[in-house]
Amino acid sequence: MQRFALAAECRQTAGKGAARKIRAQGKIPAILYGEKKDPLPLAVSRRDLSMLLQSHEGVHLLVDLSVEGARGEKTLAVVHDLDIDPVNRVLLHADFLRVDPNKPIRTTIPLHLTGLPVGVREGGVHQHVLRELEVEALPTDMPEFIEHDIATLRMGDSLHVSDLIKEGTPYAIITEAQRVISTILAPRLVEVEAAEAPVEGAPEAEGAKETDKEAKE
Repeated sequence: MQRFALAAECRQTAGKGAARKIRAQGKIPAILYGEKKDPLPLAVSRRDLSMLLQSHEGVHLLVDLSVEGARGEKTLAVVHDLDIDPVNRVLLHADFLRVDPNKPIRTTIPLHLTGLPVGVREGGVHQHVLRELEVEALPTDMPEFIEHDIATLRMGDSLHVSDLIKEGTPYAIITEAQRVISTILAPRLVEVEAAEAPVEGAPEAEGAKETDKEAKE
């Protein structure tokens, strides 16, 4: 995983009022914790962090934090959590987790599937079930994402996590090996699944009504 420089400054005040003032300056409140050290309240540029997140797939970005007043020292950390406004999608707060470059960390990373499956070209439907994987690696060996070509999948084939586990990689996939990532369904199976799915607002069967009434009584 590539490392990125990010400037920060110590935050002296806390509370909603202080947070509003920080955001009015184009910054967001943040916290740095981990490695058995006291949490350090920070403020970082919303624009700088947003640009990094947008160009490198979001959370778990590896950054060298330069904290103002820390004698020029840098702290290696990952973006561990984000608070984002649900309406306008603006960053409100960030959590940074200190990491040791010599100690493995665990995190989830995106899974990218490439290629058009043979089964889809033959009329099947691709169902993508699992889109992230839990991975363990040294911070600098953590990939931004894992990519896999599914062009050879035929009708009825499934891709499992075990198919992605290879020797010699600098990371280990922790997600259960038997988990299904994607499968190629025949059109008939898709139609049957859709027909069997319950319809919202549909009347219940008599037996179901009676059971529900008994439960309430």
